[in-house]
Order: sequence, then C-alpha cells, then structure tokens
Amino acid sequence: MQKIIATDLDGTLFYPKDTKEMISKPNLFFLQNFIDKGGEAILISGRSDAYCRKTIKKIDRPCAAISYNGACIFDGEKMIYQNAIKNSEAKAIIDEIYKTYKNHGVFLMTENGLSIHLVYKSKLIRYGFRLYYKTQGIYTENLLPYEDQYEKELNEGKIFKIMIYFGLGKRMQNKAKQANTILRNTYDNVECNWSRNVIEITAKDCSKAKALKYLLESQDALDKEVYVVGDSGNDISLFKAFPKNSFCMGHAPDAVKKYAKYTIDKFEDLSRYIFEK
Repeated sequence: MQKIIATDLDGTLFYPKDTKEMISKPNLFFLQNFIDKGGEAILISGRSDAYCRKTIKKIDRPCAAISYNGACIFDGEKMIYQNAIKNSEAKAIIDEIYKTYKNHGVFLMTENGLSIHLVYKSKLIRYGFRLYYKTQGIYTENLLPYEDQYEKELNEGKIFKIMIYFGLGKRMQNKAKQANTILRNTYDNVECNWSRNVIEITAKDCSKAKALKYLLESQDALDKEVYVVGDSGNDISLFKAFPKNSFCMGHAPDAVKKYAKYTIDKFEDLSRYIFEK
C-alpha cells in the first residue's frame, strides 16, 4: 500500500530550525528518500501558498500542499480549492476580540503577504518587530509592515487567515487558549485554533483535516496509508481524523500531544515507524 506523509512545517518539518537551509539535512534526506521510494508528501501548514511552493522547491520533489490551515489547496501547479474570510466578517471579529481581550496585535495573511497591526503605536517598537522578523532568515513571509498596508488588506484583500496575537509569556498563552475556547463556542461562521500565544482564524469549514480529506478524495487516495505529523493546536484535527498514524512533536504542549497516538522528537524519527512496516 502506498504511504503518504502529511506534515506541518513550523515546529515539525522545520524542527530544529536552520535559518539558512530551511530544512535540516536529516529531515530533508528522510523526506526525499521517502518520496524516492514511492511515498507521497503533502505539506499542510498555516503558512502561505507562496511559502509552501518555496518549500517544495527546497525539497526538490513533487508535493501537494495545503496552506493557511486549509483555506487553499494545490496539487502540482493546480489550485483546486480556496476559501477566504469575508472582509466585513474579519473586521467585526477583530474589533470584538479586542474589546473583550485587549490583545496586543493582529496579523492578516492574504494573497499579497503578511500584514500587521500592533496595538503599540511606538515607531521604535514597530521597528524592533521588523528587525526581529528579519532575523528569521529563510522563514520570513512577504511582510507588509505598515499600518496603511494592514488597513488596505483588511478592507480589500483576500483574507485567508487571521492571527490574533496576545503577547509573550505563559500567562498570555493561557489567555489565548481561554479566548480560543470562547470564540469556538461563539462564532459559527469561522474556524478557530489555539497555537500558543496566538489564535488562528480561518473561514468556516477550513481545517487541516477537512482539507486533507478533500485533497485525498480528489486524488482517489482515501484508501492509502496516511501518516500525519504536527505540533500545534491547528494539528489536532489531523490527529483526530487520522488517529492510527498520528504523530506529535515532543516539544508540543501537553494539551496538543494528548490527541496523537505517538510522540517523536524530530521529523526524521518517522523513519522508525514507516520503513519498518
């Protein structure tokens, strides 16, 4: 039976980080070897469509990809699914969350890039954020750092994902987790996922699990053996949908790990489970 690996990127395939090479050599070698032996790889991430394509070039092997936590799906060079959040709905949700939780900022992911809105008006803080972002090296998305760019994307852009940023520290992570639970029970027109100090919001019916099932059905591959691996709250839907071969990274929060069947320290550790079968 042909095997498929559906993998998250940040904290998973990109763990440990290598800001020059993107994917560590052991992880890259394992994935390339898996594909060369007849396996199929599907990238499934909260990152942009453009960044997923960039990752595929680095892998140097054919891969399908699911981006923005399931809002876009492309197979080869063909986009087969898109689902954006309505601009009016995005504005209403962002305003309501700030009134209730006084979050520290908002990030919008649109087809034009990553735009930011920070509660802090200090130019020094904004400059510091841009400087920090540049230190991420090859992991940086196309950044739209200015407030007027954010307003334009909020009003006119095709919004695939909203990230509500609560701030640094354990207390803020817990606040984000609590807020996410409330949001999931309050807004039935979007999908919400907790990822440490951020809440990720996509359009209704956009989740990694639903997108993966859609892609597998389009490939007539629902009967293939699927291995899912991730490390964040937005990966829980994958663990629930594909429990038999579900893998969570060891550095993930316990609240995420409990949903996966297996725990691994590095992405390449999948080789022990896949090649031995």
